[in-house]
Amino acid sequence: MRNLITAIMIPAVCLTLAAESTGRVGGKITNKEGKPVAGAVITMSRSDINWTKELKADANGSYLQVGLEPKDFTFSFSAPGYQTQKQTQKVKLADITTINVVLLTPQQASEEALKANLANLPPGEGKSMAASASFNTAVELYNAQKFAEAVPLVTSAFADFKEALASLKDEESRAGIEKNLPTVERVLGISLFETGKADPAQKDQMLKAEPYLASAYKRNPKDQRVLVALLEIAKSKNDAEGIKTYQAAIDAIMGPRPELAYNDGVAAFNAGKYKEAKTFVTKAISLDPKFADSYWLLGVVEFSLENTKGAKEAFKKYMEIAPTGKKAGEVKEFLNELKSPRRRPRPPPG
Repeated sequence: MRNLITAIMIPAVCLTLAAESTGRVGGKITNKEGKPVAGAVITMSRSDINWTKELKADANGSYLQVGLEPKDFTFSFSAPGYQTQKQTQKVKLADITTINVVLLTPQQASEEALKANLANLPPGEGKSMAASASFNTAVELYNAQKFAEAVPLVTSAFADFKEALASLKDEESRAGIEKNLPTVERVLGISLFETGKADPAQKDQMLKAEPYLASAYKRNPKDQRVLVALLEIAKSKNDAEGIKTYQAAIDAIMGPRPELAYNDGVAAFNAGKYKEAKTFVTKAISLDPKFADSYWLLGVVEFSLENTKGAKEAFKKYMEIAPTGKKAGEVKEFLNELKSPRRRPRPPPG
């Protein structure tokens, strides 16, 4: 019986001895947000012998390899969409060597490398480099019309450039920033404006854009995109002086634009501001007496102001200019109705 027990226990003793002569490696692979990278590939190799092995992380991003000799191993961690990481580690004897890895996307890796480089630079130079990196990324988003995404980056770039300018002593470096800062400010203003324009919930962004756009306008009074943005901001604030200033500047650059006055007239009419609508449509006619739709709108406005004579004159003028125009049928109907003492309801502009 004693001999039998001894024979049975021999394998257990052998296993214990084997475990004590090797080591294990394990850990978890996550992304920058702390989420597991399932299926990440772990490649292990040794330089002293021709040996390589691959395994994959499980759904939780975890991995484990047992039975490794206590030697130096090179570990490679990779996954689609992430930058491969490599490191050399000596496996512990009769213990687990834990290697937790955070995989980064190529952009994240680039940002981390930049941060490391910036840490070794003088403050002004570091801020300037950080600003350039942020602005370059912002411009890509700006060109792709992703203004809301560009805003935080270009805001950071503008602040960092200004801080760098205050710190740098080198005249050449300062001159470079001073040359580029106006462009950054303009992009910031337009990005804020477009963000507020696209999303009513962020309408305050339009107002934040105003000082940056105003600076851009002072530098270049013929910048049409800046002028159009400033005009819309002025209209949103009911700033009569601003509307007058920016509209005049646009007209001076682009020449008469009766369609703008016409559109303002339609907006005023729809808001029930008939007298204001008449002012706008009269301006549209003065800019282009051949713009037939203006006479149609004037007729509708006069009708709403209960000026039957004025409405008839405007509608007749429309028929004179555009007898087969898109609103000719409607105008004829109006004229027939106006001949009758029975008044037709106020029509909406189309």
